[in-house]
Amino acid sequence: MVSKITKKNKRAQEEIVGFAVIVIIVSIILIFFLVFSLSDRAETESYESESFLQSSLYYTSSCSDNGELLPVQDLVFSCYGEEECENGEEACAVLNETLKGILEESWQVGEDFPVKGYKLEIFSEEENILSIREGNITSSSKGAQQLLPKGIPIRVSFNLYY
Repeated sequence: MVSKITKKNKRAQEEIVGFAVIVIIVSIILIFFLVFSLSDRAETESYESESFLQSSLYYTSSCSDNGELLPVQDLVFSCYGEEECENGEEACAVLNETLKGILEESWQVGEDFPVKGYKLEIFSEEENILSIREGNITSSSKGAQQLLPKGIPIRVSFNLYY
């Protein structure tokens, strides 16, 4: 009789160990799933700001030069050189108005929205060319930077605050 009880105890211990191994494997799989799902969300948010910055630099402004409407990217260099558009408006004023319009149409900010604020800055090594801020600047942000490809090193920085 003693051997039957010992066999039952061993069998019960084996089943408990098997169950514990299954629980550990399932837990590890859930942890990996959770880590990857959270990291994908952060990349998506960063991708949003990068895509927005790229597309806004190619947006056509109302400023013309030699009969052609300038994209925002070229308008930045006109603003840096303190130039005027053909209609007599200052390039910096048109740049500011154009970017504010793009930002207001693209991002709703406030306590009731996922995006609490944003900041767009354009600067060279010597000076800040333009800065637009809206909403609250929080500690949680995703952003992008773009170095404009002409000879003058001008950097455009865009951050979304969550």
